[in-house]
Amino acid sequence: MTTPYDHTPYLDQATEDPHAFWESRIRASRWMIVKTFCLGVLAAVLGVLGQGWLEHAAPIFPFISQNYGLWQAGYLLSLVLVFLLWAAAMLQKVGLLQNSKQGLKTQQRIDEQNARIEERRRANRERREAVRKEREEHSIYFKASGGTSKKFDY
Repeated sequence: MTTPYDHTPYLDQATEDPHAFWESRIRASRWMIVKTFCLGVLAAVLGVLGQGWLEHAAPIFPFISQNYGLWQAGYLLSLVLVFLLWAAAMLQKVGLLQNSKQGLKTQQRIDEQNARIEERRRANRERREAVRKEREEHSIYFKASGGTSKKFDY
């Protein structure tokens, strides 16, 4: 099954610099929350205005004035539906923001763990190098003194 959109550039960005990837996701999530909130406020304002427009249109259009209660209930139901969709979108955006923040913290812990492992490796390498140099100096000392000792060498 093929997807209509190729996600590889997005995924390649994550492997190049994970911190920049998570920070860009956090910025994008915050911007999406702001936009979704603004759209919700705009929908609320238009919902209040629409209720007033529906009241004013009732005497003009006879089919509205005949079933005004039905029209008002339908309009209220549509407003509740829009609010529920908006609330679900806000929850999704906040969840994405939390996920991005958690991903950044996880990446930081991974980097700290990798730094500790690298520090241990470097310390072990230095210790092995010091032991090797000490052995070389010790072996050079014995080679310079003639190697093995004689039985009655005092």
